[in-house]
Amino acid sequence: MKKQKEFRVAYQGEAGAFSEKALLIYFKDTKNIVPIPCRTFYDVVEAVRSGNAERGIMPVENSIIGCITHTYDLLLETKLNIVGETILPISHALIAPKDIKKDDIKKIYSHPAALSQCEVYLRRFKNADILPTYDTAGSVKLIAEKKLTGVATIASKESAEIYDLSILDTAIEDYPDNQTRFFIIAAENIHTQNIACYPCKTTIVFDTLNQPGMLYECLGIFNKHKINLTLLESRPHKTEAWKYHFFMDMIGHVNNENLASAFDEIKKMTGFLYVMGSYPRYQAKLSEKKEEKNISNKKKIDKNAPLYSLDRHPEPSIVQVGNSMIGEKKNFTVMAGPCSVEGRHQLISTAKICKDEGADILRGGAFKPRSSPYSFQGLGEEGVKLLCEAKKQFGMPIVTEVIGVEELEIVAEYADILQIGARNMQNYVLLKEIGKLKIPVLLKRGMMATLQELLMSAEYILDKGNSNVILCERGIRTFETATRNTLDLSAVPYLKQHTHLPVIVDPSHGTGVLELVEPMAKAALAVGADGIMIEVHFSPSTALSDGYQSLDAKGFKHLMKEIKRLKKIF
Repeated sequence: MKKQKEFRVAYQGEAGAFSEKALLIYFKDTKNIVPIPCRTFYDVVEAVRSGNAERGIMPVENSIIGCITHTYDLLLETKLNIVGETILPISHALIAPKDIKKDDIKKIYSHPAALSQCEVYLRRFKNADILPTYDTAGSVKLIAEKKLTGVATIASKESAEIYDLSILDTAIEDYPDNQTRFFIIAAENIHTQNIACYPCKTTIVFDTLNQPGMLYECLGIFNKHKINLTLLESRPHKTEAWKYHFFMDMIGHVNNENLASAFDEIKKMTGFLYVMGSYPRYQAKLSEKKEEKNISNKKKIDKNAPLYSLDRHPEPSIVQVGNSMIGEKKNFTVMAGPCSVEGRHQLISTAKICKDEGADILRGGAFKPRSSPYSFQGLGEEGVKLLCEAKKQFGMPIVTEVIGVEELEIVAEYADILQIGARNMQNYVLLKEIGKLKIPVLLKRGMMATLQELLMSAEYILDKGNSNVILCERGIRTFETATRNTLDLSAVPYLKQHTHLPVIVDPSHGTGVLELVEPMAKAALAVGADGIMIEVHFSPSTALSDGYQSLDAKGFKHLMKEIKRLKKIF
């Protein structure tokens, strides 16, 4: 029986590299597939050009860091042909030798692209050297083979299994929807013949004549022929200073009438135009499409809708904090504690009350923005450390307020939830910085903010990659003077109809009247809130801030009893 010929595919990296994973998925139906590891991108194109590999696979674009320009340069230089594309979700892990702790890490190796995709995560390793290497999986292999100590790497979870190292952390990329697009390359020029059966893309490169407005004129031709451009990238000419190549991706096949007509027109306006390939466009598998469709039986996902919107994310988001699943159906989270941290005795005594009565999360302000500069401003960093002490003693996650970018680092080091107070709801600089973290965020509605403004403030955080946002209705300022604020409970069902984010209610600030806290807390549960935030103090009469609206041990016990009763009803 004749042995079937091997089908060799070259990729950059070692076993376990993301490029290898992408090629195994793309060529899963190809018989006798043999991955050929190469040290550099140049080695990949050489393997294809020389015939040592039938195909090559090269990353060309990442959703976080953009185009991998070296790929374009090499393909233009070698005149290899693009014959396919695939997109791979990329999730990075922090990998190290067994028994090493994060605090012991002195060096972190990985490919520059991986390091760039995890830039925010790496900031926490202030004493570690961040060192680029030729490959993610290659870094894992290096640590394993040389038995290095005090080092770690960023790579795929699969590479940790291959080289028998430990995974210290997963999903450490800065943005959750991290994806890389790959080109499949070949020496021969393969065009999809039956274009009616294949949605296609075409990649070209061209130079414009050195005349004013020529690039604009060229782009106008594509508009004239109704061609959808999906990428435009400029690269230096290399041999002629300050001259540029323009690489372009577009929807359609080179043999399509509109593309062919556009190319004929553009050739008259360019130094040269070269078609790098027409190839089947990447499409999610049928099973993936069904899975996306099943996310919502009522609504189609609109990828152009705001990130907070149900049109973008039809299912309710769940933010996990310790054992609490905030936003989970039938779960009602209670955050309780003093308005401000005043000292160890006050905090520990109050935390014990909250823990004993079944509160899920301990609240307390270490940094306090006050209307009067003469009011108690909190204990600052000392207060944060006291909260951490209470957390360890009672096993309760903590939520505390961040009042500025300057305090963000110290608060983020200890807090399980970062609170953005009403006065900072539109502090967009702070919102953007918090958006770069993955720590859950409690975003309070501004005292004169509309619900749409609250949602757009949440969008600032979501846009930077932090999906763990919890909205908080804490009352707004109206003409009414009987209460501190007017607690807008209609905000809860309204937000539930417009966003997937969890919504909690703060009846303590929302009313400022002790006798109204319990009834409004119960009303919050009834209208569909995901939880409440309650001010509790072991001795409200001696509190340095908001004692008049804080529940004592007896009052909090009664409230929790009522909440448990009502949860069975609602």
